[in-house]
Amino acid sequence: MESDTEPSTPVSTLEATPETEYENRIANLEAAPTQSTTEYFSWQQLADISERLTGLGEQYGALTTVCTGDYVALGTERGSVVVTDYLGRVKMALGSAASAAYGAVSALAFSADHMVLVAGYAQGFVVVWDWAKGTTAAVSRPRQASDSPDAAGHPAGTAITCVGFIGASRHRYISGSGGGLVLYHHIVRRLLTTMSTQPLASDGGVLFEAAALARGTHACVTDDLGLVAILTDSSITIVKTRHGVEQQYRAGFQTAEGTRRRTVARRPYAGSVAWQSAQRIERPATTPAESDAMLPKLAYSWGAHIHILAVHLDYNVSGNGTALGSAAPRVQFERETEWTAIEDVVFCRWIDPTTLLYMTQSQRVFVFETQFAQETEISTAPPARIVGRAWVTLTTGTEAEPSYAAAMCVHRRRLFAHCGSALYVGRLLMWAERLELLATQGQLVDAIALATGFYQARTGQIVVGLPRVQRAGDAGQLRRQALVGGRLADLMRRALQSTLAVDRTPRATDAEVRALATVCVQACLALSDMQILFTDVFESFASEPYRLAFLETVEPFILSGAITRVPAQMLNALIDVFGSMLSHVQRLGAVLYALDLQHGEFDIDRVLGCCRKLRLWRTFARVWLDLGDPIAPVASIIAAAAQENELLDREQLDDEAPGAVILDYLDMVMRGRSYPDGQLLKPQARAEAYSARVAQLVFPPATDDAKSTFHTLRALLAIDTERLLETLGHILNDPFTSYINLIVKPSSPQTSRDSGRALRRASQVKSLVQVVVDALHALTMAAHSHPEQNILAPRQIGLLTSFALILYATRFPLVYLTDATVSEWSDVLLTLNDTSTRVERENAFELLFKLNPPPVYADYIDRVRCAGFFRVLEHIYYTLGQFEDALRTFLDHPDFAQRRAVFAAIQDLGAASRPHATESVCRFVVSNAAELVEVDADAFVETIEAVEALDHSSVVDALNEHPQLQFSYMRALLDPAPEQHTPSDERLPPNIGLPDEQHIVVYPFQSLVPDNAQSANKFPQALHERYLELMCQYSPGAVLPYLKQHADQGVEPLRLASVQTVCVRYGVTDGLVWALVRLGDFSAALLTLLKEVDSETSRVRAAVPETSNAELTLPDGVVSDEQEIQGHAGLTDAGRERLEDHLRVAERCIGGCVDVCKAALTRLGKDTPNDASSDEAQSKYRSLVSTQLCDLWLTLLRTALSHLHATNRTLDALPDVTLSATREAWQLVSSRQRWMLQTVLDALIFAASPASSFISLRHIIQQLIVTGTPNDKAHVDIVKQPGAARSLDIAEIQHLLAVAVSAYKTEAQLMALTNVLVDYDLFTTFAQLVRSQKQGWRVPTDAQPSPALSTRHDLCCLECRTPLFADQRQEHVMAKLRGQIAQYYETSALRVLDLHIFEDRSAQWKWMKLRTASTFDPYLGSSTRQKAADEVVLFKCGHGFHQHCMPGLAHKDLASGCAPECVQCADRSTVFRTGATG
Repeated sequence: MESDTEPSTPVSTLEATPETEYENRIANLEAAPTQSTTEYFSWQQLADISERLTGLGEQYGALTTVCTGDYVALGTERGSVVVTDYLGRVKMALGSAASAAYGAVSALAFSADHMVLVAGYAQGFVVVWDWAKGTTAAVSRPRQASDSPDAAGHPAGTAITCVGFIGASRHRYISGSGGGLVLYHHIVRRLLTTMSTQPLASDGGVLFEAAALARGTHACVTDDLGLVAILTDSSITIVKTRHGVEQQYRAGFQTAEGTRRRTVARRPYAGSVAWQSAQRIERPATTPAESDAMLPKLAYSWGAHIHILAVHLDYNVSGNGTALGSAAPRVQFERETEWTAIEDVVFCRWIDPTTLLYMTQSQRVFVFETQFAQETEISTAPPARIVGRAWVTLTTGTEAEPSYAAAMCVHRRRLFAHCGSALYVGRLLMWAERLELLATQGQLVDAIALATGFYQARTGQIVVGLPRVQRAGDAGQLRRQALVGGRLADLMRRALQSTLAVDRTPRATDAEVRALATVCVQACLALSDMQILFTDVFESFASEPYRLAFLETVEPFILSGAITRVPAQMLNALIDVFGSMLSHVQRLGAVLYALDLQHGEFDIDRVLGCCRKLRLWRTFARVWLDLGDPIAPVASIIAAAAQENELLDREQLDDEAPGAVILDYLDMVMRGRSYPDGQLLKPQARAEAYSARVAQLVFPPATDDAKSTFHTLRALLAIDTERLLETLGHILNDPFTSYINLIVKPSSPQTSRDSGRALRRASQVKSLVQVVVDALHALTMAAHSHPEQNILAPRQIGLLTSFALILYATRFPLVYLTDATVSEWSDVLLTLNDTSTRVERENAFELLFKLNPPPVYADYIDRVRCAGFFRVLEHIYYTLGQFEDALRTFLDHPDFAQRRAVFAAIQDLGAASRPHATESVCRFVVSNAAELVEVDADAFVETIEAVEALDHSSVVDALNEHPQLQFSYMRALLDPAPEQHTPSDERLPPNIGLPDEQHIVVYPFQSLVPDNAQSANKFPQALHERYLELMCQYSPGAVLPYLKQHADQGVEPLRLASVQTVCVRYGVTDGLVWALVRLGDFSAALLTLLKEVDSETSRVRAAVPETSNAELTLPDGVVSDEQEIQGHAGLTDAGRERLEDHLRVAERCIGGCVDVCKAALTRLGKDTPNDASSDEAQSKYRSLVSTQLCDLWLTLLRTALSHLHATNRTLDALPDVTLSATREAWQLVSSRQRWMLQTVLDALIFAASPASSFISLRHIIQQLIVTGTPNDKAHVDIVKQPGAARSLDIAEIQHLLAVAVSAYKTEAQLMALTNVLVDYDLFTTFAQLVRSQKQGWRVPTDAQPSPALSTRHDLCCLECRTPLFADQRQEHVMAKLRGQIAQYYETSALRVLDLHIFEDRSAQWKWMKLRTASTFDPYLGSSTRQKAADEVVLFKCGHGFHQHCMPGLAHKDLASGCAPECVQCADRSTVFRTGATG
């Protein structure tokens, strides 16, 4: 380190330029034409300096670094520093022979007084130049490799990327190199000049930039700290350098993958840091020491993220806010703002205390206002590319963005940049310059809009040169408005003159005119100067081409309330222009309504005439009301409504119809509100006066000539009577109307009875409601007394009378009527011949009758009955104690809801303690039972249940002469929720759906059925049976759901024999089948369903078209076109639907048959004889059950197969000339019958599984082949005439096997078996293959049961003939069930089906576990339990053995896992064995 000075060779000895030269020269440059200007920013070339750069480069080397202050310092690649003024005159050239070895100048910085320079060089040297003298103040040399580790300095060959003075000092400065080393230098001048160097940061990372805090315009405690900010690729650090180096703040960054260096794919890689020093501002004191200052701020960017740190001073204050002692405050740094730029930021500097300028990697320049947190792009790019230096990349090898700190700097709100071979200065445009720039470019509309934003401080952009507005009405806003207001008005005038000039070519477009009008209106509103808008602006647009556009532009401002008043000439223009266009009429009405039309400011006649002509009645009424005359619009609007002959239907009154307008107007005004906005009129006296005047107009005092006196009221009634009464009700219910009192003067003199002199009546003060009632009374009495005058229609009389009497009844005594008036109105209510108002008149009369009860009720009975006032009649009868007649009034009432109320009345009377009332109720119910059922059967039943004196039997007996009503009543009584039943087509067969609950009682034989079984139901059994009989007649589809419902409830209220008899009598098939199944007569149930199948099959054959093409041929053999089309058209939609209807019924029948067979298997298969200990009895019973079950399945299979075979024969026998419709129909029938047969086979295959020892599929198929199917032609009964069956032929066996294969879904190998169809052994092989496919098990055919074998055909060992698997029944559970049912039935004739045992997993039959599990214990429940050491081996061939019974079986094979060999068929496919795997 050297502190001695080194002389420099000055090139120029010109006297230093004054400091004011900077401002003067820059001002002259900015007055010259700009090089590049945007809306916010202007770039200007420093021409004088730029012209000399080439010569300077040849003399001193190419330019590498630029630094500006009051002078310009230029660093070159040869190590020279040239100081010039802004005229390009060289002030000093700094350099010597020794400094030539320093390398290129890489960093420059002026001191605070601009008289000292610190320069950093590419080889690591740092030199402080006293440029005015041309000498060096200090030189910091780089650290060589041979120097000691403690030596201070930057590594040799490392470029210095940043330098800067600290505060206002010339002797304290920093320097930083790209490798991350930042040094603090301090020149100490005492006896000898020395310099100390101290490292501030050396973390080995990449240094983006280091900056020292300079002194600002306000002295702050931070000036004594010497703060330095250091930004690296991993952190931001702030240290203080005065009085010892100490870290003040640090924040780390997260880099990619935890490393500091980025790869090429992670670019960009940049950062920048800038201090804003403390500045003096004008604001109230906030702290004891900082009363008028803005403290320093630090802005730094890391990648695209920008952060601002604010300095806060922490004072040690007392309770009253005063500082304690003289201790300096503690400096703290807090994050103030964070945001993210559009791309990486490479350069950032402060322009002023609230504005930060930054540039991105693509050299787009932005400014950010921290006070309002708004970002503005001011320049997309400078005129030429800014030269950046890649010092970091060259020094560290890290691929980073170039550094622009040596090519750009900010000085006094201006940005200086080195762009190629020239220097540029950029600045933010002043607000006036921006406006003038837009005006010069012809963008006057944009200029006006921008000026308006300036005036209102709502631009959302950065603005230079205007005071800041902190709050509305402050000094800043007033000053801003004073500056901008005049310019804004001038811009409007210039725009109007240039855009709307008559001689302009081409003429302005409509869009341009409307845009100009919009900004002018907005500007005038902002200026609060309507005079400019209504004079200069409106007159400019007054010509014909532009007037409409201007008025349409002003319209939304009027509607929004921004403009409330317009001059007369503008109002006339609106009326003329909008009124002449049909599409603008409604818009004109809205505009006139929104304007505040004051008397004397407009042409009243013109406005009212326009409203009357264009039917703008709302505006018409509103104008009159504003003029203080609430009466004038009433007559005009009513006359218009009468002239248009409006209908009485209120829905046809639109909003602008005069009828709708006048009713709304009356509603508003009479309630003291303005029209049409509904605001309360002020003052209160005015509102009351308007309301009273309108009321006197509509409801004047009565006179002898009611027709003319009530002309206005009659006209309103003619518009819409109901809506008028609704409006009156709304008015009278408003609290405001209670304050309205009218002075009613006598309309005509009253003649004295004693003398001929006329007596004058005194005026009366009446409330508004009393006036309304009096007027309605006078009008209705006149209309009712003189119907020939057509004063009112009957309906109007009824509505008005009812309305007035309800007012009287509800407002009494506020409304008073004399007895004579009440009597007159009562006569009107009773004698008026108008059915449409009967309900309203009855309501009014009921209120009147209760308020003024008559002395003799009986006098009103006939009159009230003739009027149809049944509620009043009921009240009279109740009062007289004639309860039957009172209840009868309910049934006579035309309203259904009132008729239904009779049940509530019956319950009320039945609950009364008066015997006379109870007896009357019983007589009424019995005598009117039929009518009560017609009203509501369910409510009738509930009523009988609720009244203790009534019973159902008497009601049922009373309905004997009305069987259908009797059925309705019994359905409500016995089946109260029939809607849950969804009976389908009543021709469809039943869906048996037998439940599997434990309480099912099975009767195996019909002879054992006890017909006299008593029901435990609360209703008698005869009642249920009568209901069933009626149901079979009137709702046969609900029979089966009803039977199932009561069977599911546990106790059946019907005798099954009775059910069978009734169902047979009325032909209810589903109920009959259900009863037969419950009785155990499965053969009869199946026969019933098969008859239905035969019937539907006959209907199907009848529905198939029989016509052939030959029959359509003409006599000469020619076929007509229409006939040919018909022959090839195929089956019609109607024909197909008819066929599918019958086939659907047949399918349901087949399904019912399958259910019957399944039910038989489930019930008979689990039943046992009484003497269960006898093996012979068990064997006989099992044989009997097996025969019965096989016969059922065989019968069903024969029928399904015979129908399919008959259809296929018919289809094969069709001639070639058959209609396509006929062939298509038979194909449809065949496919559906094939599906029926497959359904039967599916069920049969499942029923014949190893679970059942009763059904043998092989036996059934063999019997079918032997006995055949019924004769197709004979159609004889299957069961009764078995001799009619015939043997199957090959085709039928083919059909059977094909459907069976489809049912099994086996592979194609089964189809090869059709070559031996007539071989009976085929079906044995077929069954074996199927069982193998299903992994089911059977008893081998050659196995003969031994005496030890159970009568059930269990799987047995072929050697010892003992069962391999035993079924254990839980006899104690079955006995418990028999005991539960014994209290209702005799146990001797019962068979209990214990299906719940079957559902219990712990008691399942063990063959099921064989198919579904890999483990099985074969020794559960066996009567002959074997030893645990015994093992069982089963083969897929169906044979099974005990291990000890298999001769020649090698135990070692079992132990080794080898499959044993079946001794019967040598099959090694072992699928199960106990005690071994495999």
